[in-house]
Amino acid sequence: MNPLLASALLALAQGPYSPAPPGQAPPDAPLWIAGQMVEEHAFRVTAEFQCPPEAVGEVLQVSISDTVARAEFSGEESNGRRELTLRVPSKQLQGLRPELFCPRPAGAEQQVLRLASRFTAQGALICRDAAGKKALAHRSVVLDAWVLCPPAPAATGPEISPNGDPE
Repeated sequence: MNPLLASALLALAQGPYSPAPPGQAPPDAPLWIAGQMVEEHAFRVTAEFQCPPEAVGEVLQVSISDTVARAEFSGEESNGRRELTLRVPSKQLQGLRPELFCPRPAGAEQQVLRLASRFTAQGALICRDAAGKKALAHRSVVLDAWVLCPPAPAATGPEISPNGDPE
């Protein structure tokens, strides 16, 4: 096993996401809709990294649950920024049930809630120098999710049976 170099640096942040008007989720953010299932949710994570002066980046890996995104480096890249999108199957994110967060009784308008720190992304950076010595960095970042709460159904009059009597 090769000895380690001086420490590599890694910082993770959620996003960036496209701008959205107040009260709406960004169009490219992970969104849960109360009462609906989707197959996957897309999370965006930005990694900023710096290898020690004598090393270059070898690989950057970010994971959410069992979903992994890898960025291989080419040439002499030793510091920079990478934006990664991870498409995580819903079955890996069973901990969020939107109906628990939507207000009861529901309002007349749909409501979007930003839920802070519901998931976590983990990152690892490996740098290597010309002699094969490695420098490692690990980080994690909490991720927000958005929930869309549908409006309350419009109030209607009493149900009328086929024979004309109120039910």
